[in-house]
Amino acid sequence: MGVSELVFALSVFLILEGLLPFISPKLYKYLLMQMLNTDENSIRITGLILIIMGVILMNFFF
Repeated sequence: MGVSELVFALSVFLILEGLLPFISPKLYKYLLMQMLNTDENSIRITGLILIIMGVILMNFFF
C-alpha cells in the first residue's frame, strides 16, 4: 500500500464524514446531542463494531 492509496482512503473518509453536516446540520447537531446522553461503554462497543466491520471489508475486498 503506497502513499497514494492512503491519501485516497483519507479523502474518502473525509468526504463521508462531511456529508451529514453539509446535508443536514440540524440532524447532525441532534445526533451529537444524543451522543452526549449515551454512556461511554455503548459508544466504545459501537466503535469496536465499526472497526471490526472495516477490517472484514478490507480483507474481503483487498
